[in-house]
Amino acid sequence: MLVQGMRELGLPPPLAVPAGGATVDLDAKRALLRHAAQVGGLECLALLGCGLHRFTHEPVHRALATARDARDLFDRWVRLERYIHSRHRVQVQVLSEREARLRHLSLRAGAPPHPAEDLVVLGVLVAFLEACGHRSLSAWAGEACVYPVCDAAALARVVAAHASADWRITWVAHAELPRLGAVSPHSLAPDEPWPEGVKALFDGLVRRLPAAPGMDDLAAELGRARRSLQRELQQQGTGFRPLLAEARYRAAGWWLLQGGAGLAEVGFLCGYADQSHFTREFRLRSGMTPGDYRRDFRG
Repeated sequence: MLVQGMRELGLPPPLAVPAGGATVDLDAKRALLRHAAQVGGLECLALLGCGLHRFTHEPVHRALATARDARDLFDRWVRLERYIHSRHRVQVQVLSEREARLRHLSLRAGAPPHPAEDLVVLGVLVAFLEACGHRSLSAWAGEACVYPVCDAAALARVVAAHASADWRITWVAHAELPRLGAVSPHSLAPDEPWPEGVKALFDGLVRRLPAAPGMDDLAAELGRARRSLQRELQQQGTGFRPLLAEARYRAAGWWLLQGGAGLAEVGFLCGYADQSHFTREFRLRSGMTPGDYRRDFRG
């Protein structure tokens, strides 16, 4: 999300991007934030949440973006912090129909979040409020407005005073968005900047779950040469097996939030070998088990 946010702000991303599943090594994450601050200044950090809007079909994004209102969103965020064992927590201090006052805390005494972490998490929450239908958002860290336009001078004073963990977010209106059922599980990549061949390959995998075809069969079905599709996948930094794993994961997230299928049935529908395979792979990518995800985020 941070790297995508840098791209959308026109900032050069780092040469090396941290890899991982549900969590990223803290040192790697902080190195990424240092890079963002070096190329875009502290004032860019609260804007990096815009990168979230490119991941609307990721299950964790859906878990938060389908919140009913601000209170529900903050409750879901706290659950996610717990699931991934985050050392930081967002505390809701005041919440009204048009405003939230929050504080960013550390579970470790004497080790508060870095100012850069404060600003990024604030920006992420603003982005999720937008995704939930909140409009005309503004956000402050301490006395400094950081969204939608950052007051760089005021922010420098706030950071120097170690006051960046106190937040205020306001909005003008909350629009009810289409619910999850309006989206088909067979179209989970419409906003991906993939070549058409890769997108067609992904859609073909999702449509054919649980018995996804092999690369040769799907290439023939699409009327494409296997080698041509392989080159397109390589250009996107992926391959057939990782794309199939992503298709299973996104489909599982859809089924878990959508409704009545049991966990074992969801695992079967998405092509996992067995329940333990489903649980292990879903938890690696999301930070929570399929049962926890459904219980706390189906809403």
